[in-house]
Amino acid sequence: MEITTIDTASVAERDRLDFWRSTVCDQFVTLDVRPAAGSDVRGRVTAVSMADTQLRKIAAGAHHFERTTRQVRTADEDYFQIALARKGRTLVAQDGREAVIGPGDFVLYDSARPFRFVTAGDFEYSVCLFPTRLLPLTRAELTAATAVRFDGRSGVGAMVPPLLAALHRLDAESLPPASRTAIMQSIGDVYVALVRSRVDPASSPNLHLLRAQAYIDEHLSDPALTPAQIAAACAISVSYLHKLFSETDTSVGAYVRERRLQACFADLARPDCAALTVGAIGARWGLPDSAHFSRAFRARFGVSPSAHRARSVG
Repeated sequence: MEITTIDTASVAERDRLDFWRSTVCDQFVTLDVRPAAGSDVRGRVTAVSMADTQLRKIAAGAHHFERTTRQVRTADEDYFQIALARKGRTLVAQDGREAVIGPGDFVLYDSARPFRFVTAGDFEYSVCLFPTRLLPLTRAELTAATAVRFDGRSGVGAMVPPLLAALHRLDAESLPPASRTAIMQSIGDVYVALVRSRVDPASSPNLHLLRAQAYIDEHLSDPALTPAQIAAACAISVSYLHKLFSETDTSVGAYVRERRLQACFADLARPDCAALTVGAIGARWGLPDSAHFSRAFRARFGVSPSAHRARSVG
C-alpha cells in the first residue's frame, strides 16, 4: 500500500496557498480551505488508500474548513468520516450540533451534508474516509451520530486510535484480495458500532419491530416474502408493521432489500462461495431475477456484482 506525503514546503512560498487548497480538496473532499496564516501556510498530508477506504494524516496551523451545500451537490462519492485529533483543539459543527475535540478525541461527520471545522491553533488529525454506500445504516442513524465527541480512550471509542494506527502501517498490497475485503468489512463494522452506540439508552426497542426484523432475517431466501406474511408471523396488522418501520426512517421493503443486498455483498467476497455463480448468490438471498439483482446491487454499492467479486477474491 503506497504512502504519499504532500508538503507545502515542496513549493515556492507564493504558490503555497493554492497548492495547499488543491491538496486538501484532492485528498479529502471538496472544501473551502481558509488558513489563518493566509498565504504563508504550512501544511502536510500523508495519504494511504486500501480498496475504497481512504486514510489520511493532516497537520497544519490554525484553519477554518467548511463544506457547503453547493459542494455537497456536486460530489461524486459520499464518505462517512472519522477525524481523530492528535494535536490541538477543534470545533466541529454538523446537523445542528457542535463538538470540541482535543488529543485522543474524535468525531464522525458526513460529506453528504455541510459541515465546519475550526481549529484553535496548530493541529494534527488522523482521518478515515469510508464510502457511505457500504454502510448498512439509515440516514437517521448517520445524522444522529455526527458532530458528537467520542473519547478514544474508553468504551467503544477506544477501538479507533489503534485501528487507524494499524491501517496506516498495513501493507495491504501484500495481502490476498479476500483479506483486504475482510478488513474493509471490519472497518465498516466499527463504524456501525460507533453510530449505534449513540442510541439513547433510555429508549427501549420495540419488541414487535425486533421480532419483525428477526423474522425477515430468517426468511431472506424466500423471494415471496411479503409484509402480510411478516405481520402475520408477528401477530400484528400490516398497517402497524409499516408504521414500525417508518418510525426507523425506512420501509419494510427497503429493509428487506438492504438485508438481502448486504448478504449478497458478503457472499460475493467469500472464497468458499467462489463456485457459485453471481445469479445463484442472488437467488439464495431471495433475488432470483439476475438482471434485477444486478441493477439493485449496482445502485446500492456503485459496482456490479461480478466486479465486486473480481476485486474481492481475484
